[in-house]
Amino acid sequence: MLIELLAFGATLLWAYQGHNEELSSEKALSGARWMDRAGRGEEGEQLVSADLQRHLVRLCGDDWLIFNGVILVHAPDSAFPTVEIDHLAITPFGIFVIETKHWGGAVTRGETDATLILSTPDGQRHVRTSPMKQNGPKVRFLKSLIPPRLWLVEGLGVFSNDATTLAPMLPTALLERGELYRHLRIRQQQFARTGIALLPVQKIADAVLRHADTRAEAFAEHRQRIRDARAAEHE
Repeated sequence: MLIELLAFGATLLWAYQGHNEELSSEKALSGARWMDRAGRGEEGEQLVSADLQRHLVRLCGDDWLIFNGVILVHAPDSAFPTVEIDHLAITPFGIFVIETKHWGGAVTRGETDATLILSTPDGQRHVRTSPMKQNGPKVRFLKSLIPPRLWLVEGLGVFSNDATTLAPMLPTALLERGELYRHLRIRQQQFARTGIALLPVQKIADAVLRHADTRAEAFAEHRQRIRDARAAEHE
């Protein structure tokens, strides 16, 4: 199993969990992988990835996978063929698409469901795109890759900065970092009550990663397309 995972090439790097022992083939599902990209592991993403690993060990033992900084090719024939997922957590009780925000300040609802207002300590107010909007097409694409019975895919926005506070009336899929474990625990309990068999973590990962762009330049190309689109909007 470990050999199959490493076949994705040098672009997947292991992040080992907990202690210093080597992973055996039976524990090949343990750990998180950073897609090799320029500037990977920004502070907020590192914090959330580490938290995810700790939480999933508590909840699932070693039957889980986390992929960080995934570039998925969701529309290969379009002008904007890729999407970026900060953290993709595949567990026996669900698949979680996580957008990390390291904003500092108070976050409240925007004028539409697609936006949030960030009020910073210096008194400024900024309109920001909501992680809910960002996760929408990613969740839909992941559902298209797996059978309907496995459509337990949820988009989450995790705010990693300890100085961030979320307004209570925001959607429950938007979480302060300290709320992440409880949210996952509730989802695990809800799944257990459905009577559905545990999800096949490795099979789902294989289906998803067949659509991942693991080239070293994939992240830079994706970000360049974003910059070009923004520049075109202001022309």
